[in-house]
Amino acid sequence: MTSIAIKGSWVVGWVKDGHHVIEDGVVVTKDDRIAFVGSQGDPDCPQADSVIDATGMLVSPGLINLHAIANLDLQVLRMDASNESTFSKPESFVMDPSQPYILTDEEYRVSADFSVATLLKNGSTSFINVTTSATKRWEDTSETYALAEASETMGMRAWIGHFYQEACNYTDANGQSHTVWDSKKGQLAMDHGIEVVKHLQKKNHPLLNGILFPVRTDGCSDDMLKETVRQAKLLGGVHIRSHFSEYPYEFRGFKAKNPDRTMIEWLNDIGFLGPNICLTHAIYIAGHSFTGDAPGDDLDLLARSGTSVCHCPVVSARGGKAMQSFGRYVRAGVNMGIGTDTHPPDILEEMRMGAIINKIVDGNRASGTVRDFYNAATVGGAKALGRDDLGRLAPGCTADISIFDFSHLTAAPLDDPMRMLVHAANGRDCHTVLVGGRVVVSEGRVVGVDEEELAAKARQAWLKYKGGVAAWDPDNRPSEEVFPPLFPNASK
Repeated sequence: MTSIAIKGSWVVGWVKDGHHVIEDGVVVTKDDRIAFVGSQGDPDCPQADSVIDATGMLVSPGLINLHAIANLDLQVLRMDASNESTFSKPESFVMDPSQPYILTDEEYRVSADFSVATLLKNGSTSFINVTTSATKRWEDTSETYALAEASETMGMRAWIGHFYQEACNYTDANGQSHTVWDSKKGQLAMDHGIEVVKHLQKKNHPLLNGILFPVRTDGCSDDMLKETVRQAKLLGGVHIRSHFSEYPYEFRGFKAKNPDRTMIEWLNDIGFLGPNICLTHAIYIAGHSFTGDAPGDDLDLLARSGTSVCHCPVVSARGGKAMQSFGRYVRAGVNMGIGTDTHPPDILEEMRMGAIINKIVDGNRASGTVRDFYNAATVGGAKALGRDDLGRLAPGCTADISIFDFSHLTAAPLDDPMRMLVHAANGRDCHTVLVGGRVVVSEGRVVGVDEEELAAKARQAWLKYKGGVAAWDPDNRPSEEVFPPLFPNASK
């Protein structure tokens, strides 16, 4: 057995039914489990083979990222853009499987390595992936398998799924967006998604888990969503995740066809709610001011069914959208999680942004509490994944641990470490990460990774990615016009 004692100025330990802060605390791990959590002077604290000195640092359960962009993220190019801005994707690329992808398999591996490394560096120890759909077709799974390989190599706990839906979006020669429904393509993609789950189950690696990922509920027929639930049961109750009610047009399109029921009622009617299902975003539901619908039973249906909701406040705020409100969902008993649905994958920034937006939306300083958001990033995420051994520091739990350094000058006026973590810290304060008792980030660097070399490769792949998408522009504009800089470049 290998044991490690982590001695921190503050330890977030699980006591009875909640997180508590232990000053001058210690966590002792044995192999992949937590053996002891308590005070450093406790005579019952076992001896360990090695010690991590976390003086001036907060020792937290590993943060659980329920919806992580795990690729080079094109969404950042839309910041400060008009509401109508979007990416062009030619019909020829969408419909013709012989058309080449922008990135090679090797470049997708670079993207995967970059994504997993940056997730770890920001303190996430578990994640559910989102792979790119902007420049890929449903039949390609290379990026999905690359993420599994990168997670295994770097020691990241991952829930991996291949996206599928029946709606295919493309842009015509006049720049107009269209959607065609292709059940054959959708079924092929779903078959690939099932193959990914079976592959990971056969691999039986403790860090790798398969999920089913019907990428958008509005892009799937009722039959496809029902079949997803059926297949999840056949695969042993695997996790299901889908984007849901992220945009106003989803709500408008649904209500045009279903004036007498809500989108949550629709999912309930077709059996697409339950404890193994997580809905990402779920913004425009009954009770949101945009909908005009009274609150009704939507939140109660989510809570009673055990369905989880993943909140990704940063990407929503960049698009001018806000949940109304995170605190309302929590008070209704909905299990909430947190995701980083854009770059950077800084889950602390998601908590801070979410808390502040919650206070603004509710007009109440006491809304959007640190407790609610921290719980979402720890035990809320663990509950969504059916893992009560994650998201808490208690004897017998899995030793997934994130350590944040508060010893620097800007943290000097610290009076409450949890307030500091959520409202003043960021991912760069992550000092050490353990997953399953193994140190995978040490002194802010990913163990075994040449970060400078990876950064250079990721930058090169990113520029190719951006240039390839710009080349799809129906008006044949140069890249700097398709994706204009936010300030003029004086050097040109």
